Amino acid sequence: MTESATQESRSSQSTSQRFGEESVVIPERVPWSLLAQDFAETWGRADPKDPQPESVEVLGIQGSGKTYWVCKAVQERMIVRHTPCIILQSKPDDSTITALGWPIYANGEYQKALKDPWCVYWPQTNALGRARRVFQADAFRNLLDRLWRPQANTIVVWDDIGYIQSLFTSDGESLNSYIEMFLREGRSVGLTNVLVKQRPQGAKREMHSETKWTVAYKPKDEDDQERFAQIMGNKKRYLPIFEQMSLDRHEFLIKHFVTDTEYISWVDTPLRPLARPKREAAQRQQV
Repeated sequence: MTESATQESRSSQSTSQRFGEESVVIPERVPWSLLAQDFAETWGRADPKDPQPESVEVLGIQGSGKTYWVCKAVQERMIVRHTPCIILQSKPDDSTITALGWPIYANGEYQKALKDPWCVYWPQTNALGRARRVFQADAFRNLLDRLWRPQANTIVVWDDIGYIQSLFTSDGESLNSYIEMFLREGRSVGLTNVLVKQRPQGAKREMHSETKWTVAYKPKDEDDQERFAQIMGNKKRYLPIFEQMSLDRHEFLIKHFVTDTEYISWVDTPLRPLARPKREAAQRQQV
């Protein structure tokens, strides 16, 4: 993130603490209300002369607050930069997503979703088991096929990407191949991916290698803690950081791998519906 954020008042400064024989620098703790606008302005514009989509991975146990942060982040990006966004939702219900206040399109309404700059695409069915999974896979594929086009310039939020990548369509095609394509080649058509997952285990390698931002909540157990620390770049350094983060306050570590900037933060303001910017003909041409 840019230096503007560091000029604001902070809840606490970066600290150096000793763990065993080594000194570990604990990232500065900053509430999200002080980072949000700066993040929205920096995200995808590390080089202002050459803006490029930057995908984000968000890791955290169930109930950690990761969907809440994602909604706040894309809402702020909408206000600051008017970047179109589609949230792919697969859960039976999610009060956080509905609290965002964006239009929800379901049951194959992919054409409406593509025309709406900010929306939730939420295939819903009363079917259970395999029938439900196939229904969702077909619905998601219908949208993804049409979203992949030159200058799409859209943020795609994959809420629970671990589940979506496990889906197979009615003709047997895995959505895994779509996810891989969106991660590896999405930048070329202006697609930014936000990947939300509970645990890094089982995730596609591209989820880590092709993302420029990582947001990681405090893991629940030691195995996850080690894997989260490895993803951040250095197990020895990041393990002590995760160990002293707060679960109760829903703290997360956010790191930009392009600039090597990192903070410990937490969402300190409520999620409320905000007025959406006026729709423009060239809305999806903006990044």
